[in-house]
Amino acid sequence: MARSIPISVVVFLIGVCSTFVAVWGVFLLLRPDWLGLAPSKGSALTRFPSPRDTSAADSLALPSPWDELQEQLLQQTVLEQRLRDSLDQLRRVADSLRSTIEHLHDALRKWQRLADSARIQHYEAFAQIYNGAPASEVARIMEQLPPQEAAMILKAMNRRQAARVIAALSPEHAAAVLTSPTGENRR
Repeated sequence: MARSIPISVVVFLIGVCSTFVAVWGVFLLLRPDWLGLAPSKGSALTRFPSPRDTSAADSLALPSPWDELQEQLLQQTVLEQRLRDSLDQLRRVADSLRSTIEHLHDALRKWQRLADSARIQHYEAFAQIYNGAPASEVARIMEQLPPQEAAMILKAMNRRQAARVIAALSPEHAAAVLTSPTGENRR
C-alpha cells in the first residue's frame, strides 16, 4: 500500500529547499568566506568584494536628500538676500522721490503765493482805476469778467464805489459776483 504525501507538504518542502538554495547561492556569491570558502584568484567570484572590501563599498558617496535640501536652502537664502537688497534699494529710491516731490510741492506753493500776490496787486490797481470811474461803466466792464475776478476787484475797491457798481450790475450777474469765492482761502 503506497502512502501518498499531501500536496501542500510537497509544496512547502519545495519552497524551503528553494529558499535554502537561494540563500546559499547569495552567500556563495557575495560572502564565500562566511561559508568557509575562499574564492580562487582566477575565479569569477573575485569580482565581488570580500568582507574586507565592503568598508570601501559602504563609504561610497551616495547623493543624500539632505545635501540636496541644504543646497536648495542655500540657494533660497541667497535669493532672499538679493530680494532684500533690491527692496532696500527701492525704498531708498522711493524716499528720494518723496523728498523731491516735497521740494517740488514747496516750490509750487511758493510760486502760487507769488502768483496770487501778483494777481491781487493787479486787482488792486484796477480797483484804484475803477474807484474814480462812473459806476455804470465799471458795471458794464464787470459783466464781461468772470464772477470770481469781478468779486476780487470789487473787494479791492472802496466800499461806497463797490456798492454803486453792484447796484448797476444786472441782478443775475450781481448774484453771481456776490456768491463767488474771492480766493482768500488760497493765501
